Amino acid sequence: MAGGRRARVTVPGHHHGHFALLLHAHLPFVRHPEHPRHLEEHWLFEAVTDVYLPLLGLLRAAVARGSRFRLTLSLSPTLLCMLADPLLAGRYLDYLDRLARLAGRLTGDPRSEPGRRSLACFYGKRLERLRAFYLDELGGDLIAAFAALEASGLVELMTTAATHGYLPLLRSQPTAVRAQLRVAWDYFRATFGHAPAGLWLPECGYYPGLEHEVAQAGYRYVVLDAHGLQQASPPPRHGVYAPCTAGETGKAIAVFGRDPDSARELWCPTIGYPGHPLYREYHWDLGYEGDSDLLADFLPPGVKAAPTGLKFHRVTGRTDAKAPYEPAAALDQAERDARRFVAGRRRLLGSLSFTTRPPIVVAPYDAELFGHWWFEGPAFLDALIRCLDAAPDMQPVTLGEYLRRHGTAGEIRPATSSWGEQGYNGAWLRPNMGWVYLQLHQAAGELAALVNGRQQMPDRDGASRLLRQAARSLLLAQSSDWTFHLGRGAGSDYCESRLRDQLARFRFLAGALRDGRIRDEQLAALERMDNLFPDLDPRHFGCTSQGG
Repeated sequence: MAGGRRARVTVPGHHHGHFALLLHAHLPFVRHPEHPRHLEEHWLFEAVTDVYLPLLGLLRAAVARGSRFRLTLSLSPTLLCMLADPLLAGRYLDYLDRLARLAGRLTGDPRSEPGRRSLACFYGKRLERLRAFYLDELGGDLIAAFAALEASGLVELMTTAATHGYLPLLRSQPTAVRAQLRVAWDYFRATFGHAPAGLWLPECGYYPGLEHEVAQAGYRYVVLDAHGLQQASPPPRHGVYAPCTAGETGKAIAVFGRDPDSARELWCPTIGYPGHPLYREYHWDLGYEGDSDLLADFLPPGVKAAPTGLKFHRVTGRTDAKAPYEPAAALDQAERDARRFVAGRRRLLGSLSFTTRPPIVVAPYDAELFGHWWFEGPAFLDALIRCLDAAPDMQPVTLGEYLRRHGTAGEIRPATSSWGEQGYNGAWLRPNMGWVYLQLHQAAGELAALVNGRQQMPDRDGASRLLRQAARSLLLAQSSDWTFHLGRGAGSDYCESRLRDQLARFRFLAGALRDGRIRDEQLAALERMDNLFPDLDPRHFGCTSQGG
């Protein structure tokens, strides 16, 4: 590996090093109280069903059996806001009921082939188990369940920017970056009762100088893609296998690097584990092949085709002739892949010998890979934990734990980087999107001026409410999710409409702040629609903000 020094470790019984799994759980804020059912709210419901509930189940089981596993888990503020929302919680139960009815109709349909009926029965039983776990064991409160895992010592929680704004492209308005970081810090502390040490940079997006904003907002460490460290100045002598310090004394943060091998083995579309022929095929879904009468009860009104999560085929290979999915065979493969993954990390750690500190392999992933995109992902994680418990030469650790024990290995100036396609800003800045950033920058500057102008004035006519709601609209417009999907086909129309709606709401509220004309029912309606960050501090958006 670039920058690393290799020498085999031969000390008997010596820990070769540490392994840090980091999962980043994030979804954009999608909430439509004006519709009884809205298709894009399914993004949250699918993630809860396929990712968060299975993850909580396997982590709670690891705690119960005394596992030495450790996980660093990033929970985005927008995801936490949705998980805490009673409206969405009620809609989630309705979603589960509709999906169970759909699976039940398939199970009892004599026209279905036996293999499909058997799989529908498999899905139906799985939904029953998940519903019981959600209500009976967790009391419908996922946030409390994550907090309990942190209290157990198995999990270290961290956060990300308020609405996952892509910071390198917001930087021309420093107040935009500052507000994204400080609103997130405040909300995490209000939710969990303590400050977050770690910040997941949205999309691992870094630009020189960002470390100062991160440090001033109160965070102590971030993670960069491998080239952010490998191309740093000076190049770190341990490559990505030890954290370094970035920034000035008193305003410095620790910077961890992503292990490229771990990334390739799970993310690469050609050689990554999720592409194995035995795993479930993500793209073939009943929602695109079932008849409309069958789907009518499940899909929102007016939607003719959309994913249901009921999938009946396996990857098979690069062919349109997909073989039936076999859950037992897929689970066996997940265990084999977990053993291969751990063996690869043990070989890597065994080849690294640092005189001053044990090396650390940092493996960050989107949490949604494990269960949503890769159905067998939770089974892989469960097997991974068991393999790590049986591997005495590789010690699982959280990122904060490693820093407390071993500190950092020298000072660097990291390189501009992201974990997006090609490694820089291109995924969020394509030729058809110049209008987005022009409007986002103008809005951030306008809000900063409004905040600064109001700070010395009494709160007449509910100006603070207006400022807070304008700030929420701006934050929501800044989400990296919208610009990522713009022009990419599926979902891009919705993403563009969300972006334009939030910018329009911001302009309306900013106008009301200037001329004082807004009816209370109009403001209340906007507050009901975009109800995130109830205690948002508008001062974070001003040029003299000193929060955090």
